Amino acid sequence: MTRATFADSAETYQATLRSLFSGKPEETETDLAKIFTPSFQFDAVDEHHDFNGFVAHMRRLREMNLVVELTTVQFLRDGNQLAERHASKTTLQDGTGLPAETFMFAEVAEDGRIEWIKEVVVRSKN
Repeated sequence: MTRATFADSAETYQATLRSLFSGKPEETETDLAKIFTPSFQFDAVDEHHDFNGFVAHMRRLREMNLVVELTTVQFLRDGNQLAERHASKTTLQDGTGLPAETFMFAEVAEDGRIEWIKEVVVRSKN
């Protein structure tokens, strides 16, 4: 496997985060296996997933046909440690917009994929 490079710059990382929501539901596991290691762990305030749980979570989101606008505001990379902050707006099928700001910390594995993510999402008022 060639080393993944999407976590090497703010632009490619932002594009990768956007892609999480836009793929076909039936391709979720294949898509995410390119981004996350098999031992991937996701930890947020109310959510905790291993790789398989995160795949199921993202498949459900893809099935909802959400429109997610996401812009990386800050991106810091120091060795295998990564910190990123992004602003987003998720538009539901009924047109409701849900703005948020996400603070994410992650570790990049030797092969360039993400080993773990810890994040906090701050929901904004419309």
